[in-house]
Amino acid sequence: MIMADVLLWTFVISGFYIILIAYWVGAVGLAPGLVERSCERFGNSPWKSFFIGLGMGVPLIVIGLLIANGGAPFIKIFGILIVLLVFLLGLCGSAGLCLRIGKGLVHPLDEAQPWLRVKRGGIVLGLMIIFPILGWVFVLPVAILTGIGAAFLGWRDSKKVSEE
Repeated sequence: MIMADVLLWTFVISGFYIILIAYWVGAVGLAPGLVERSCERFGNSPWKSFFIGLGMGVPLIVIGLLIANGGAPFIKIFGILIVLLVFLLGLCGSAGLCLRIGKGLVHPLDEAQPWLRVKRGGIVLGLMIIFPILGWVFVLPVAILTGIGAAFLGWRDSKKVSEE
């Protein structure tokens, strides 16, 4: 393996890590209520969130991939869009997991800048994800699937509150 190969994989993994953290911090900036409710779901019922995410996420991803293997280019784009939206929902929901981890890592600036909790938790979760094999095969899929369930339940909870 030459130095170029080593640098290639170093930068690919580093870029993946930085982009994950950026999505989590962006999610708390764009939808702080959803991330907070997802964080509560991770604290109250993580298994329920996981199984709802599994039940919703896997079929939607399979349907999206089946559509993406269709004939016309427009249909393929629609299938890819379904998969990407499901993954984006999982990232928004897993920002709640980052917030949950970050709340355990207390810092004096947290009250003035609450997004720092998500950044700190995202750094820890991201390091868990980039760990070879265990992180790629177990932590990332569980975080995304549980994030899908937590985001859905958090969205549903916001609808219940607005109706009352």
